[in-house]
Amino acid sequence: MHIAAGLRLARVPLPLARHGAPAPHRTLERVNRSRTGARRALIVALSTITVAALAVGGYTAACALAPLPAPTIELSPAFTPGDDSAAVSADPAAAQAAVDAQSLPTAIGYLHGDEVWANDPTAHPLASISKLITVLVCMEAQPLEPGSDGPVYTWTEADRERQDAYLALDGVAYPIPVGTEITLRQMLHFIFLPSANDYAAAYAYWTFGDDDAFLAAVADWKQRHGLESLQFVEPTGMDEANMASAPDVLRIARLALQNPAVAEFTRTAAVEMPWGVGVIENTNPLLTEMPGIVGVKTGRSGAAGFNFAVARQVDVDGREIVQLSVTLGRESKEARAQSGRDMLAAHDTLPQSTAIVEAGTMVGEAVTVDGTRIPLVTAGGAAVTLLPGERATRAAAVDVAALGEAGARVGAVTVEGPAPVEDVAVVASAAVAEPELWWRLTHPVELFGW
Repeated sequence: MHIAAGLRLARVPLPLARHGAPAPHRTLERVNRSRTGARRALIVALSTITVAALAVGGYTAACALAPLPAPTIELSPAFTPGDDSAAVSADPAAAQAAVDAQSLPTAIGYLHGDEVWANDPTAHPLASISKLITVLVCMEAQPLEPGSDGPVYTWTEADRERQDAYLALDGVAYPIPVGTEITLRQMLHFIFLPSANDYAAAYAYWTFGDDDAFLAAVADWKQRHGLESLQFVEPTGMDEANMASAPDVLRIARLALQNPAVAEFTRTAAVEMPWGVGVIENTNPLLTEMPGIVGVKTGRSGAAGFNFAVARQVDVDGREIVQLSVTLGRESKEARAQSGRDMLAAHDTLPQSTAIVEAGTMVGEAVTVDGTRIPLVTAGGAAVTLLPGERATRAAAVDVAALGEAGARVGAVTVEGPAPVEDVAVVASAAVAEPELWWRLTHPVELFGW
């Protein structure tokens, strides 16, 4: 008997799973799930890294490509409009010294401007300088166009009587017959050239009617023009009570020259008059002696001495200037003439050439977004000639868009003053450099305003 034949294959049952233990197929499912989660985590991680990388790359690109804000300009106060340090002035000390050197009442100034330099503020007798005031007051009430004859006046018996009185007092008068017709222009020639008293009085009373009305007009005119020292009692200067200070006489002469009709007569040297009078000449001793003399008036009396208001037009670096001088109380005609010469010569020393900007002067800085400061400097210089008391200002203007290369013109310094001055170029002393990438990456606020 074969043993194999005798054997029976027995079915051995597989052991039953314990309660709660996973079945094999479930274990496989868990493994699969674990692998799937790991993949997902890896994908998420890789996606996060990719997004982060992309974000960093985008930020870097944005920083690298962002346009830079324009530089800001910081100007020096000395080149900022309105700042006191942006102005230069001519020292008036020399003008004051010129009048202080005179022992008698003296004043100087200019036609255009308000400055007056004087050594004596007290009032002195005016003598025939009074006629400037008479004519100016009358012309406000009865204007005369320059070059015109004006209205016609008929000489009266009262005028003739005044003529006689002035001649008796050693005054200046040119008798004409009662009933003679005389134009205002002819009357003014008599008043200004030989300083005739009779025509000055006739003009005042023709214009205002009587002495009271005339003096009331003078008082009003005095107040409006701020002539505090002026005292006036009649139109000719024959009365020594007509008085004013040297500085106020200069202001009166300035008003006379600013009136074109009056200025015409003060610079007329001579003219021929009718009625057998012949040629009358201006009493201004310098009118035909010195070039450029444009008036204005002389005066003489016992109390006043010899008075002189004179004006001269000169060229100062291409600018026409009218110098004014007043000298009162000189002892003779010769001393009067010399006082005028002396003060006009003193005037010639007063213009001051002043450097208002020098080459290489830093007018300010351009400040780039990264804080780099680029000096802005002048490429040249400029000077201005000023009279005592005059003032000039400078101001820089910079075009930010012009900044770039070193030496590039980026603006100019302009000068404002009594005479024209060419602009001075302003250049950048260095180029505007791009900041490094790292600076861009670390300064988002400056780039984007974050």
